[in-house]
Amino acid sequence: MKTPFKLLTLGIAGACLLTAGIPDSLASAEPSSANAPVQAVPISAAVQQDAVKVSAKPVQEKTDLYSADLNIPVIEGLKDKKYQDQLNDILERHAMKDLELLKKQAENDAADAKKSGYEFRPYEVTVTYKVKAGGGTADAGLFSIAVTTYTYTGGAHGLPRTDTYNVLNQDTAKRIELKDLFGADYKQTIDKHIKDEIAKHPDDYFKDGFEGIDDTQSFYIHQGSAVIVFGPYEIAPYAAGMPEFTIPLPNQAQTPGGRTQKLIVNGSELSTVDAAVYTDAKGTVTVPLRIVAEALGYELKWNAEQQAVELHKGAQWTVVRTGKDEYVINKMAPVSLGIAPAINSEGKMYVPLAFFSDILKADVKSEAGTITIR
Repeated sequence: MKTPFKLLTLGIAGACLLTAGIPDSLASAEPSSANAPVQAVPISAAVQQDAVKVSAKPVQEKTDLYSADLNIPVIEGLKDKKYQDQLNDILERHAMKDLELLKKQAENDAADAKKSGYEFRPYEVTVTYKVKAGGGTADAGLFSIAVTTYTYTGGAHGLPRTDTYNVLNQDTAKRIELKDLFGADYKQTIDKHIKDEIAKHPDDYFKDGFEGIDDTQSFYIHQGSAVIVFGPYEIAPYAAGMPEFTIPLPNQAQTPGGRTQKLIVNGSELSTVDAAVYTDAKGTVTVPLRIVAEALGYELKWNAEQQAVELHKGAQWTVVRTGKDEYVINKMAPVSLGIAPAINSEGKMYVPLAFFSDILKADVKSEAGTITIR
């Protein structure tokens, strides 16, 4: 099993139009230890126990010239506290800079409107954000956030802009770039995918509007995929909004030949989206608990208070608890499998593949790029 990407540079990355003003400490070369490969698991927007926490710092202003409703993200829980402080400073400074620019433009344009005798419509600016990957254990430390700034300065409509930040949450934080996820030929890989998608609905895009991604292409990580983001009018009319293209990450558990591992349970092949197979840096394979266990005929019950899942099948009973490497079968002494169950930010609990062979006593085989469980 292998993963094809390594993280190469220190800092924050994927921030569309927000590269200026980043402290040198966030852009310096990383130490050689960063050459260690990093594994990922499926990603979404639910909460995991050890995930990075993000709260909003509200800034609200309203005058006759403009209104502002900013929810500036404040990040807590990154292991690299210095990096966290610098990133929070960048997020706030850029939001406030957008506000100051809007205020100045509103004052100037209102003065011009008064001189010219036409009505001035108040300007607007809003800032919102969405956490796309939680940065906790179940996300293998991958933290991704998308910040959207919407400005209205007259005309039929305003313009949104999405700035994205993708970070590996470890003692020395590292930014994640597209080349880290897709390898040296990342541009060719991504360009082909986008062109193929555009070809399916050519009328939705400008003719010859997409010529390829650039070195600072905005993207975020979500549910085991990289989502490439374009601004309004970049490659499509305004009605298309901000076009996004979802490309599955090539970092799922793979065979030496590079093929993604298939998962077959009781003769049925499970979707690689719903039941992706992943491996950690030690080579431990993990799979989603619910979809596999239910395919084996188990009934599952979630205990929110204990953050645990109970599994029943006839007289067989077992329980697994988030964050505890203690697997119990029929109330016998717990067994350690070397890795604790973890809930990823999509809300799926992942357990080691050995759980099904050692605890549930299923027949588990892995060969020729396929894992079979019976």
